[in-house]
Amino acid sequence: MPPVSSWDLFPPGHEPESDPDTSTLGGLLDLLDAQVALLVDVATGGSRIDDVNARYTRRRRLLDSALRNRGVPVPFPFEDLWAWRGYWQAQGLGTYQSRRQRVAELSHSAREALEALLTGAQVSDPGAEGLPSWAELDQRVTGIVAELAGAQSRDDLQDVGRRCREVLIDAAKLLADPDLVPEGTEAPKAADAKAWLDQFLAARAPGRTHRELRAFVPVAWDLAQKVTHGDIDRVDAYAAAQATVLVVRVLQQLAP
Repeated sequence: MPPVSSWDLFPPGHEPESDPDTSTLGGLLDLLDAQVALLVDVATGGSRIDDVNARYTRRRRLLDSALRNRGVPVPFPFEDLWAWRGYWQAQGLGTYQSRRQRVAELSHSAREALEALLTGAQVSDPGAEGLPSWAELDQRVTGIVAELAGAQSRDDLQDVGRRCREVLIDAAKLLADPDLVPEGTEAPKAADAKAWLDQFLAARAPGRTHRELRAFVPVAWDLAQKVTHGDIDRVDAYAAAQATVLVVRVLQQLAP
């Protein structure tokens, strides 16, 4: 028998007034379950979309933000429940069972990632808290790909830029090393990720033969910044995502 979420006890339209606490992994899983239940409900003859659409969009903001903060792919690309209705019609999901199955497929990756985090959270190393690792960055690079694939609105595309920027920042944290700073030179500030990336490249990829490589990484950073804040389209977001993936892989090759 599958595990029972606390939200299974409350049919759509009868949930508690407050949303789960997304600062905890358990609460985040509960909110994911609640969103799954709502998508299934409106797609299988339950609530009218107009009656619950505001609830879905509120939860979407909470859920997506909390998932991104943990490097977990966002499961549902639908801005609202009308977009979900248009999707199942366009995809030819003519039966209730096929719609239930599609919601389960869309939520699968996020659920697996959260359950893995929840399992890992039972044994932790407080001394390592908050420090990124290459394994974590690998997962988050996968999240960039999923985020772009599900992006529909301009806000979604800008979220791709935010995710790219955060991955590059954590890559800089991994590579920041005072030993890279030449003697007599002031080290970059801890929060200056771009400067640390420049410092790392100057030390690990010096000389004229690596000039283009040293120039490419800052351009990828600027592209991620542009997609986060600028007037952009899907091509910009694609370029930022592709550049970020490439930069992370190159940095991994250069890392000691």
